[in-house]
Amino acid sequence: MSNSQPTGTEPQALDDQDQQPENDPTKGKFSPFAGCSIFIIAGTIALGMVTFLIWSYFQTRDMVESFTDEKPKSIEMVDTSGRESEQVELKSKLVGFRHNVEARHQAEMRLTAEEMNLAIATFEILKPHQGKLYIREITESGIIADISFPTKSRMRSDENRYINATLTIQPELVDGAPFPKITAIQSDNAGEVHEQFKQFISETLLKPVYDDPEIGPVFQGLSGVEINEACVLLKTDPGYQAPASQPEESTELIIDRLLKGFAIIAVVFLAITTTIIILARRKTKR
Repeated sequence: MSNSQPTGTEPQALDDQDQQPENDPTKGKFSPFAGCSIFIIAGTIALGMVTFLIWSYFQTRDMVESFTDEKPKSIEMVDTSGRESEQVELKSKLVGFRHNVEARHQAEMRLTAEEMNLAIATFEILKPHQGKLYIREITESGIIADISFPTKSRMRSDENRYINATLTIQPELVDGAPFPKITAIQSDNAGEVHEQFKQFISETLLKPVYDDPEIGPVFQGLSGVEINEACVLLKTDPGYQAPASQPEESTELIIDRLLKGFAIIAVVFLAITTTIIILARRKTKR
């Protein structure tokens, strides 16, 4: 029985086997899907965000329309005809209090609901509130007022809707300035007014006064504001030091919070996916 002799072709076959993996066209080649997956994921996230934005747009519009009306309601306005002497007396009271604040004298000033309505009808700086704000009465629970304030129901829209409502306002001092805190609001169509819009109304009520270069600084120098005997009582005391202001509670809409959270998750997910694909590419090249 003879032993088989190696042929001359065997070494060549072995060499081919050794070289075959090196010539394998699949080695070192990155999957087309893996290469495009980052764009697929990014597109999916972008589509999701656009869908969410559209949904939040209509959600916000529906929420605003739930407590607003298409037209403003009629708000009573004081007739100043024949009341010149009362206007002069009111101006004298306000100017006298202003001088006490500027001279750093201790003083007080009382304003009735009638005087506040007369001030709205008289002074130019309060003109934005004419026909939009009327003080009904001042009670122990707060200042009761009717409002008809314009607001936007949609972003980048010139169309106004109106917050027609009755407010209960509790005046308080914030950083040395009076702030009309809204403790209750009842819209005429019985819709629930979101906290963000309560804050908006509060800031709008005294904005003309704060923005006035002459009156604004006076209102920043008060030591107290309260309701006393159906009047708003303003106080100034040169020895008063305002306490450190408390951090304001967030009045951000829930939709805005969800949108920010969605954006953060999208960015994190996109970053992780990008990192995984880059690492996969490097590993494949090795």
